Amino acid sequence: MTPGRRLPWFGITLLLVGPVRLSSQDTSVAGHFHLGLTIHDWGVSFGNAPRVNGLRFNVQDAELDRVNGLNFTLWKPRDPMSGTVNGLQMGIVPGSQRVNGVAIGLAGVVAERRLRWLTVGGLGTVSNGAIEGLAIGGLGLVANENIHGVGMGGLGAVANRDIHGVVVGGLGTVANRDIWGIAVAGLGTVANRDIDGLAVAGLGTVANRDVSGVAAAGLGLVANGSITGVGVSGLAVVANGRLTGIGVGGLAVVANEAIRGIAVAGYSVDTRRMAGVAVSAYNRVRGPQLGLTIGIYNSADELHGVQIGVLNRAKNNKPPFKVLPLLNVHL
Repeated sequence: MTPGRRLPWFGITLLLVGPVRLSSQDTSVAGHFHLGLTIHDWGVSFGNAPRVNGLRFNVQDAELDRVNGLNFTLWKPRDPMSGTVNGLQMGIVPGSQRVNGVAIGLAGVVAERRLRWLTVGGLGTVSNGAIEGLAIGGLGLVANENIHGVGMGGLGAVANRDIHGVVVGGLGTVANRDIWGIAVAGLGTVANRDIDGLAVAGLGTVANRDVSGVAAAGLGLVANGSITGVGVSGLAVVANGRLTGIGVGGLAVVANEAIRGIAVAGYSVDTRRMAGVAVSAYNRVRGPQLGLTIGIYNSADELHGVQIGVLNRAKNNKPPFKVLPLLNVHL
C-alpha cells in the first residue's frame, strides 16, 4: 500500500471478519445448487444449503442438516426427510426431521421425528414421531407417537401412542394407548387403553380399559374395564368392570361387576353387586345390594338395604316378604 494512503472501510472489514462467501455450489451435498451470502454458515442462503444460521430460502429441501433461524421451503422435502430447524419453518408443505420453534404450512406441515412448540398446518399437521406444544391441523392432526400439549384437528386428532394435554377433534379424538387430560370430539373419543381426565364426545366415548375422571357422551359411554368418577351418556353408560362414583344414562347404566355410588337411568340399572343408590324404572342387582333402589320394579338376589317401587323383590327374604309392593327391606 502506498505510504500515506488510508485503507478503505471494506478492506478493514475483510481483515477483521474474513472473506464473505458468495457460493453457487454445495460441497457437502453433491448435486444440489445453492447461492449463499454467508460467513461461516451465518447469513442468507438461497437454495439447498445443508447448514444455515440466519435466513434460508429453498423450493424443495434435500439432505438438510440444520437451520438456526428461518427456513422457508415451498414443497415437501425429498425422501428421506432430514434435518433440524431451530426457529421458524414456513412454506406450502414444509418438512424436516425435527422442528423446535414455529412451523407453518399453507397446505400442511410434516416431520419425521418431532414437532415442538407451535405448529399450524392449513390442511393437516403430521409427524411420524411426536407432536409437542400447540398444534393445529385444518383437517387432521396426526402423530405416529405421542401428542403432548394442546392439539386441534378439524376432522380428527390421532396419536398412535398417548395423548397428554388438551386435544380436540372435529369428528374423532383417538389414542392407540392412553388419553390423559382433556379430549373432545364431535363424534367419538377413543382410547385403546385408559382415559384419565375429561372426555366429551357427541356420540360415543370408548376405552378398551378404564375411564377415570369425567366422561360425557351423546349416545354411549363404554369401558371394557372400570369407570371411576362421573359418567354421563344420552343412551347408556356401560362398564365391563366396576362403576365407582356417579353414572347417568338416558336409557341404562350397566356395570358387569359392581356399582359403588349413584346410578340413574331412564329404563334400567343392572349390576352384579351394588353399594349406594340406584334410580331407574327397572333396578336389577344379580347379587348383594347394600343401599337404596328406587324404581317401578326392583330386584335383588341378596338385599341388605331398602327397595322402593311398585313391586320389589328380595330373593333372600322369606315368604311372604320375598315380593312386596311399595317397600321391601332387609337389614
